[in-house]
Formats: sequence, structure tokens, C-alpha cells
Amino acid sequence: MAKIHELIVDLNSFEFKKTIDLVLDPGFTDEIKLLSNVDVHIELYKDKDSIIVTGSVKTVVEDRCARCLKVLSIPVEGTVEATYVQRDSLPLVREGAGDDLENLLPLEGDLLDLSDRVIEAIIVEVPQKVLCKKDCAGLCPFCGADLNEEPNHSCQKKEEMPDGWHKAIAELKGKLKS
Repeated sequence: MAKIHELIVDLNSFEFKKTIDLVLDPGFTDEIKLLSNVDVHIELYKDKDSIIVTGSVKTVVEDRCARCLKVLSIPVEGTVEATYVQRDSLPLVREGAGDDLENLLPLEGDLLDLSDRVIEAIIVEVPQKVLCKKDCAGLCPFCGADLNEEPNHSCQKKEEMPDGWHKAIAELKGKLKS
């Protein structure tokens, strides 16, 4: 099993092109819950004043259904894309033809840490709203019963107690009407 330090690349260790193929343990990051190893394939290309990084990442992420909160496994295949440019060249690129480049990053020193690019490639592929199925019924708003498991569920609607903010607004509305 590869270690996260293998994503730190010494730019002096290659002349034109470097390929990194590794499998990372799911515990390499605390930012997201991973259920499987992370397969990483990255290629680095040296240009005059820049390093072009491309690649792919494949893993399985744990998330919850946005409606019923059921734990789900989401297969993820992300893309790694970045261009690192010497800091002194960065303003020139930003003013010119590089305005539309989103993954333009400053290059500082001889070491390049690609771990953030790998995490980013995973995170951007996870949907913002995850559902266990298209027609997920969700949870009962009063008792929290899973309506997928109990489709005929009926709950005695409890008297809703207005919170302080809503109560104050209702009183203000009443005063303004009178």
C-alpha cells in the first residue's frame, strides 16, 4: 500500500515526464469518508516555466441520502487537472490568454504536493444531493419514521410549538393589523 508522501514529487527527479501510479489507503484523508482504496494515476509534464498535471482517481465514498439519511456507497471516478506556474510568471498568465484556466496554481520550490489535487478530484465528483433512489420518500417530519419502509405510515400531527422568532413575528403582524 502506497503512502501519502508518494504524492510529494521532487521536480528535480525527472526531466520531461513523470508517471505516478499508486493505491492509497482509505484513511489517507480525514476530509471525506472513503470505503475503498484510492487508485491514483497521475502524469506530470515539464514545460518551460510550468508543470502540467493530469490524471485520474478512482474510489468509493460513503455519504447519506439527503431524504432518508440511509448510508450509501458512491463509486467515484475523478479527474486530476492542474497547471503549476512559477510565481513570477503567474501575473502575466492571469492578464493574458490564461484567464479561462481554472486550475492555474503557483509553483513554489522544488517539491510539489499533489495530495490536495487527489482529494479535490474525489470531492468534486460526489453529487451535492445524494439520493438512495429517485423516488425516495424520506422521513416523517413529525416522528422520523422512514417512509420508504413504512409507505402507509400515518402520524398523529403534533401541535407545532412556534419558536420564539416566529412567535415574535406573528405578534408584530397582529399589532400592525390593528
